[in-house]
Amino acid sequence: MKRITMRDFNWMGKPSVWHKDYRQLSLTVDGHMSLPHGPLLLAVSDEQFLFEATISVPSPGCFSGLCIYHLDSTYAALGRSRSQLETHTCIASHTSHTVVDLPTEAEELIYSLKRTGNRLYIGCRQTKEEHTTWTAEVSLPGIELSVSFGPYFTNSGDQPYEGWMHTVRYAKQG
Repeated sequence: MKRITMRDFNWMGKPSVWHKDYRQLSLTVDGHMSLPHGPLLLAVSDEQFLFEATISVPSPGCFSGLCIYHLDSTYAALGRSRSQLETHTCIASHTSHTVVDLPTEAEELIYSLKRTGNRLYIGCRQTKEEHTTWTAEVSLPGIELSVSFGPYFTNSGDQPYEGWMHTVRYAKQG
């Protein structure tokens, strides 16, 4: 079994200011950053797995969450701000972006990603004691053998914000 740790994540769209060690990631998210070119940190797995990470929840106008990535033209993401939930899908450069009002006072959320067969499930919760609410079920072309996944951070405003990820957990399933 391959064990994925913080060291296995590599930047795509590296931020100008960041720090990553074996326990956590902190970064400054510059203005006008969006998927798939904004800060995106990816690991790769070919297993059935459950991944969890605690990720910051930014102010309105900014989002952070989990992204499943194959190419710039094929990816899916689920993220939150303090006021909204967003989903992104892009398949063969055809995009869908949905934002719904869903306020939270949480400064961070525990995101989960489960890979079962060719299906991926993304969800989040506020505490370790809660059950994950699977918000999105995804199957993307090109991820049958392996999948790239990890946190993303966006910022539609002018002012930078501080984001983070910690408490990474990866467990092989089945």
